Amino acid sequence: MVVAVLAAVVAVLAVVTAAGAEQASSATRSVQGGYLDVGDEHTCAVLGDRTVRCWGRGLAGRLGYGTEANVLSAAAAAPVDVGPGRTVRAVTAGDFHTCAILDDGTVRCWGFGANGRLGYGGTGDVRSPATAPAVDIGPGRTAVAITAGASHTCAIRDDGSVICWGNGVSGRLGYGNQSSIGDNETAAAGGPVDIGAGHRAVAISAGDFHTCVIRDDGALVCWGFGSGGQLGRGGTADIGDNETPGQAGPVDLAGRRARAVSGGKGHTCAILDDGSARCWGFGADGRLGYGSESNITSAASAPAIDLGPGRTAVAIGAGEAHSCAILDTGAVRCWGFGGNGRLGYGATDSIGDDAGEHPGGAGPVSLGPGRTARTLSVGYSHTCASLDDGTVRCWGFGGSGRLGYGTEASVGDAAARSVATAGPVPVPGAVPPLVADLSVAMGISAGQVQVGASATVGVTVVNGGVDSASGVVLSVPAPAGVSFGGVSATQGSYVAGAWQVGSLAPGATASLQVAVTPTVAATHTISAEITGSGVHDPDSTPANGAAEDDRAAVSLVAPGVAAVPPPVQRLMPRGLAVKVVRKPKRGRAKTLTVSGTLTLPRGLPATRCGGRVQVMAKAGKRTVAQRTVALKRSRGACRYSTILRPTKTRTAKQVVVTARFLGTPQMRPRASKALKVRIR
Repeated sequence: MVVAVLAAVVAVLAVVTAAGAEQASSATRSVQGGYLDVGDEHTCAVLGDRTVRCWGRGLAGRLGYGTEANVLSAAAAAPVDVGPGRTVRAVTAGDFHTCAILDDGTVRCWGFGANGRLGYGGTGDVRSPATAPAVDIGPGRTAVAITAGASHTCAIRDDGSVICWGNGVSGRLGYGNQSSIGDNETAAAGGPVDIGAGHRAVAISAGDFHTCVIRDDGALVCWGFGSGGQLGRGGTADIGDNETPGQAGPVDLAGRRARAVSGGKGHTCAILDDGSARCWGFGADGRLGYGSESNITSAASAPAIDLGPGRTAVAIGAGEAHSCAILDTGAVRCWGFGGNGRLGYGATDSIGDDAGEHPGGAGPVSLGPGRTARTLSVGYSHTCASLDDGTVRCWGFGGSGRLGYGTEASVGDAAARSVATAGPVPVPGAVPPLVADLSVAMGISAGQVQVGASATVGVTVVNGGVDSASGVVLSVPAPAGVSFGGVSATQGSYVAGAWQVGSLAPGATASLQVAVTPTVAATHTISAEITGSGVHDPDSTPANGAAEDDRAAVSLVAPGVAAVPPPVQRLMPRGLAVKVVRKPKRGRAKTLTVSGTLTLPRGLPATRCGGRVQVMAKAGKRTVAQRTVALKRSRGACRYSTILRPTKTRTAKQVVVTARFLGTPQMRPRASKALKVRIR
């Protein structure tokens, strides 16, 4: 019930900027974490064909099939219709609703609509996402991670900002109030959640009533309901109800950084940068894993959980009253309340509640001979994991068919009904056990040559995933009017327009150099696209011709006819921040110090900090101060700063300050948000 992320793993932190069995729950396989998630009474999985299938209780349309009927068997779960031609990159399951990120980065939500948790500006149920538009997450923005709590939803956008919508009680949305969002306004109406000035979110997890984010500096920021100590701040106060998470500051992790996080009902679990697992919050039934039922309100005082000698955690999940982790060996350990077999040990005893009893002593959950887990998701009363062979195992309470075995029987509550005995959930396809994120780039030595002259085209393919890619093939055909000459490659062979790359390890790069000669005067396009790979790619489909990161092209102009130079495409900056400090702080403001940063766009060629920013203050329609200032790189960011001295403000009590980046030959103009500043 936590997160589905889609961005690349951040090298320094080894966490998401992408989808986790709940994306944020996995320190190493965040993308695959977004392929499997369990809710209160239902389960959803993204398969290798990029469809999403859901089974379990269908009340309020949470399964997405247009009805409220239960689906007892995953074998009977058809692809959820998410719209013509669309596929799914990540899924997240809340208590009574479900959301997904599609291949174009848009978000669809369906199921129970109370409190605006679906984000459509109303409270009605949506039984099929095909009947709903994309959730409005802000102009031009796409989602890279999504998470659903009991009655709220949050997403990380492509610029690293966080937005939340749904039930706002206890400040779980993070906007410094308790108002709901999405019930009579769009999901984007609240704007970005303040997680700390200048920081981006790289992973996000919603518990039932609280939310946690891992920032780009490894800090953990949590907000919402704090009664059990689940926010980890050493007390039980709520955060986000009358202050922002950024104002409250990060959770104290005793000098460590967070690599993965999962929010439960009243507790939170995290994996830190030393591979240790820590849990804090409500401790009943041993859900924290420390051989006790005591609450722990401070994350800094939570010790490493005993997972077994020398063992570390690579994924973690927190549910209603139990927790589970995948170890570095691929084994699964579970602890906390054991009712209905949700721990998977063939019994209903709780683990971790008695002194001296720790998850490490419980042994591994038996997943079947030789099987290991890739991702896991922990819900209210059941648990699911995707395995190294692409199959799924689910255990715990079987009511409404949430386990997907075609019955309502529980699994894991008795030796005769062990997880291994139950075998694979009959999902109609594999949940990708391996992920290789292949991307292609191209360059050319000369963009314009005479007919008969030659240039050199370079093609580079990179594996940015966590697994080795096998059988990689690129199509690099010679277009009409261009002949290919000498070819050299760092690996593989090039024959008849196909570059047989072979295997690429994680982080590996292969390059191809081709001599190209135009035989006809024209503007030619030379392209390269991945047409084959033996391993699943999370954000592109081989040979589909779409503008994805597995396809690239360059232009070659051969004059003779009127050559049309390729247009210069200016990139859009990802954001322009503005901050205003008035002086003096009381009485009439004589000066306004305006500063901020320009977030440079991604893309090639890389843009440099430069250009000018126009800063303006208005009282009503009247401009009372204006200055233009140059951007300069400082402290690793592209910054500007200037001082405005408002004049002729008459009786105005406030002014509206805006900043506008005026653009450069490489970047398009970009405006900031407007800030209202009291001047009297």
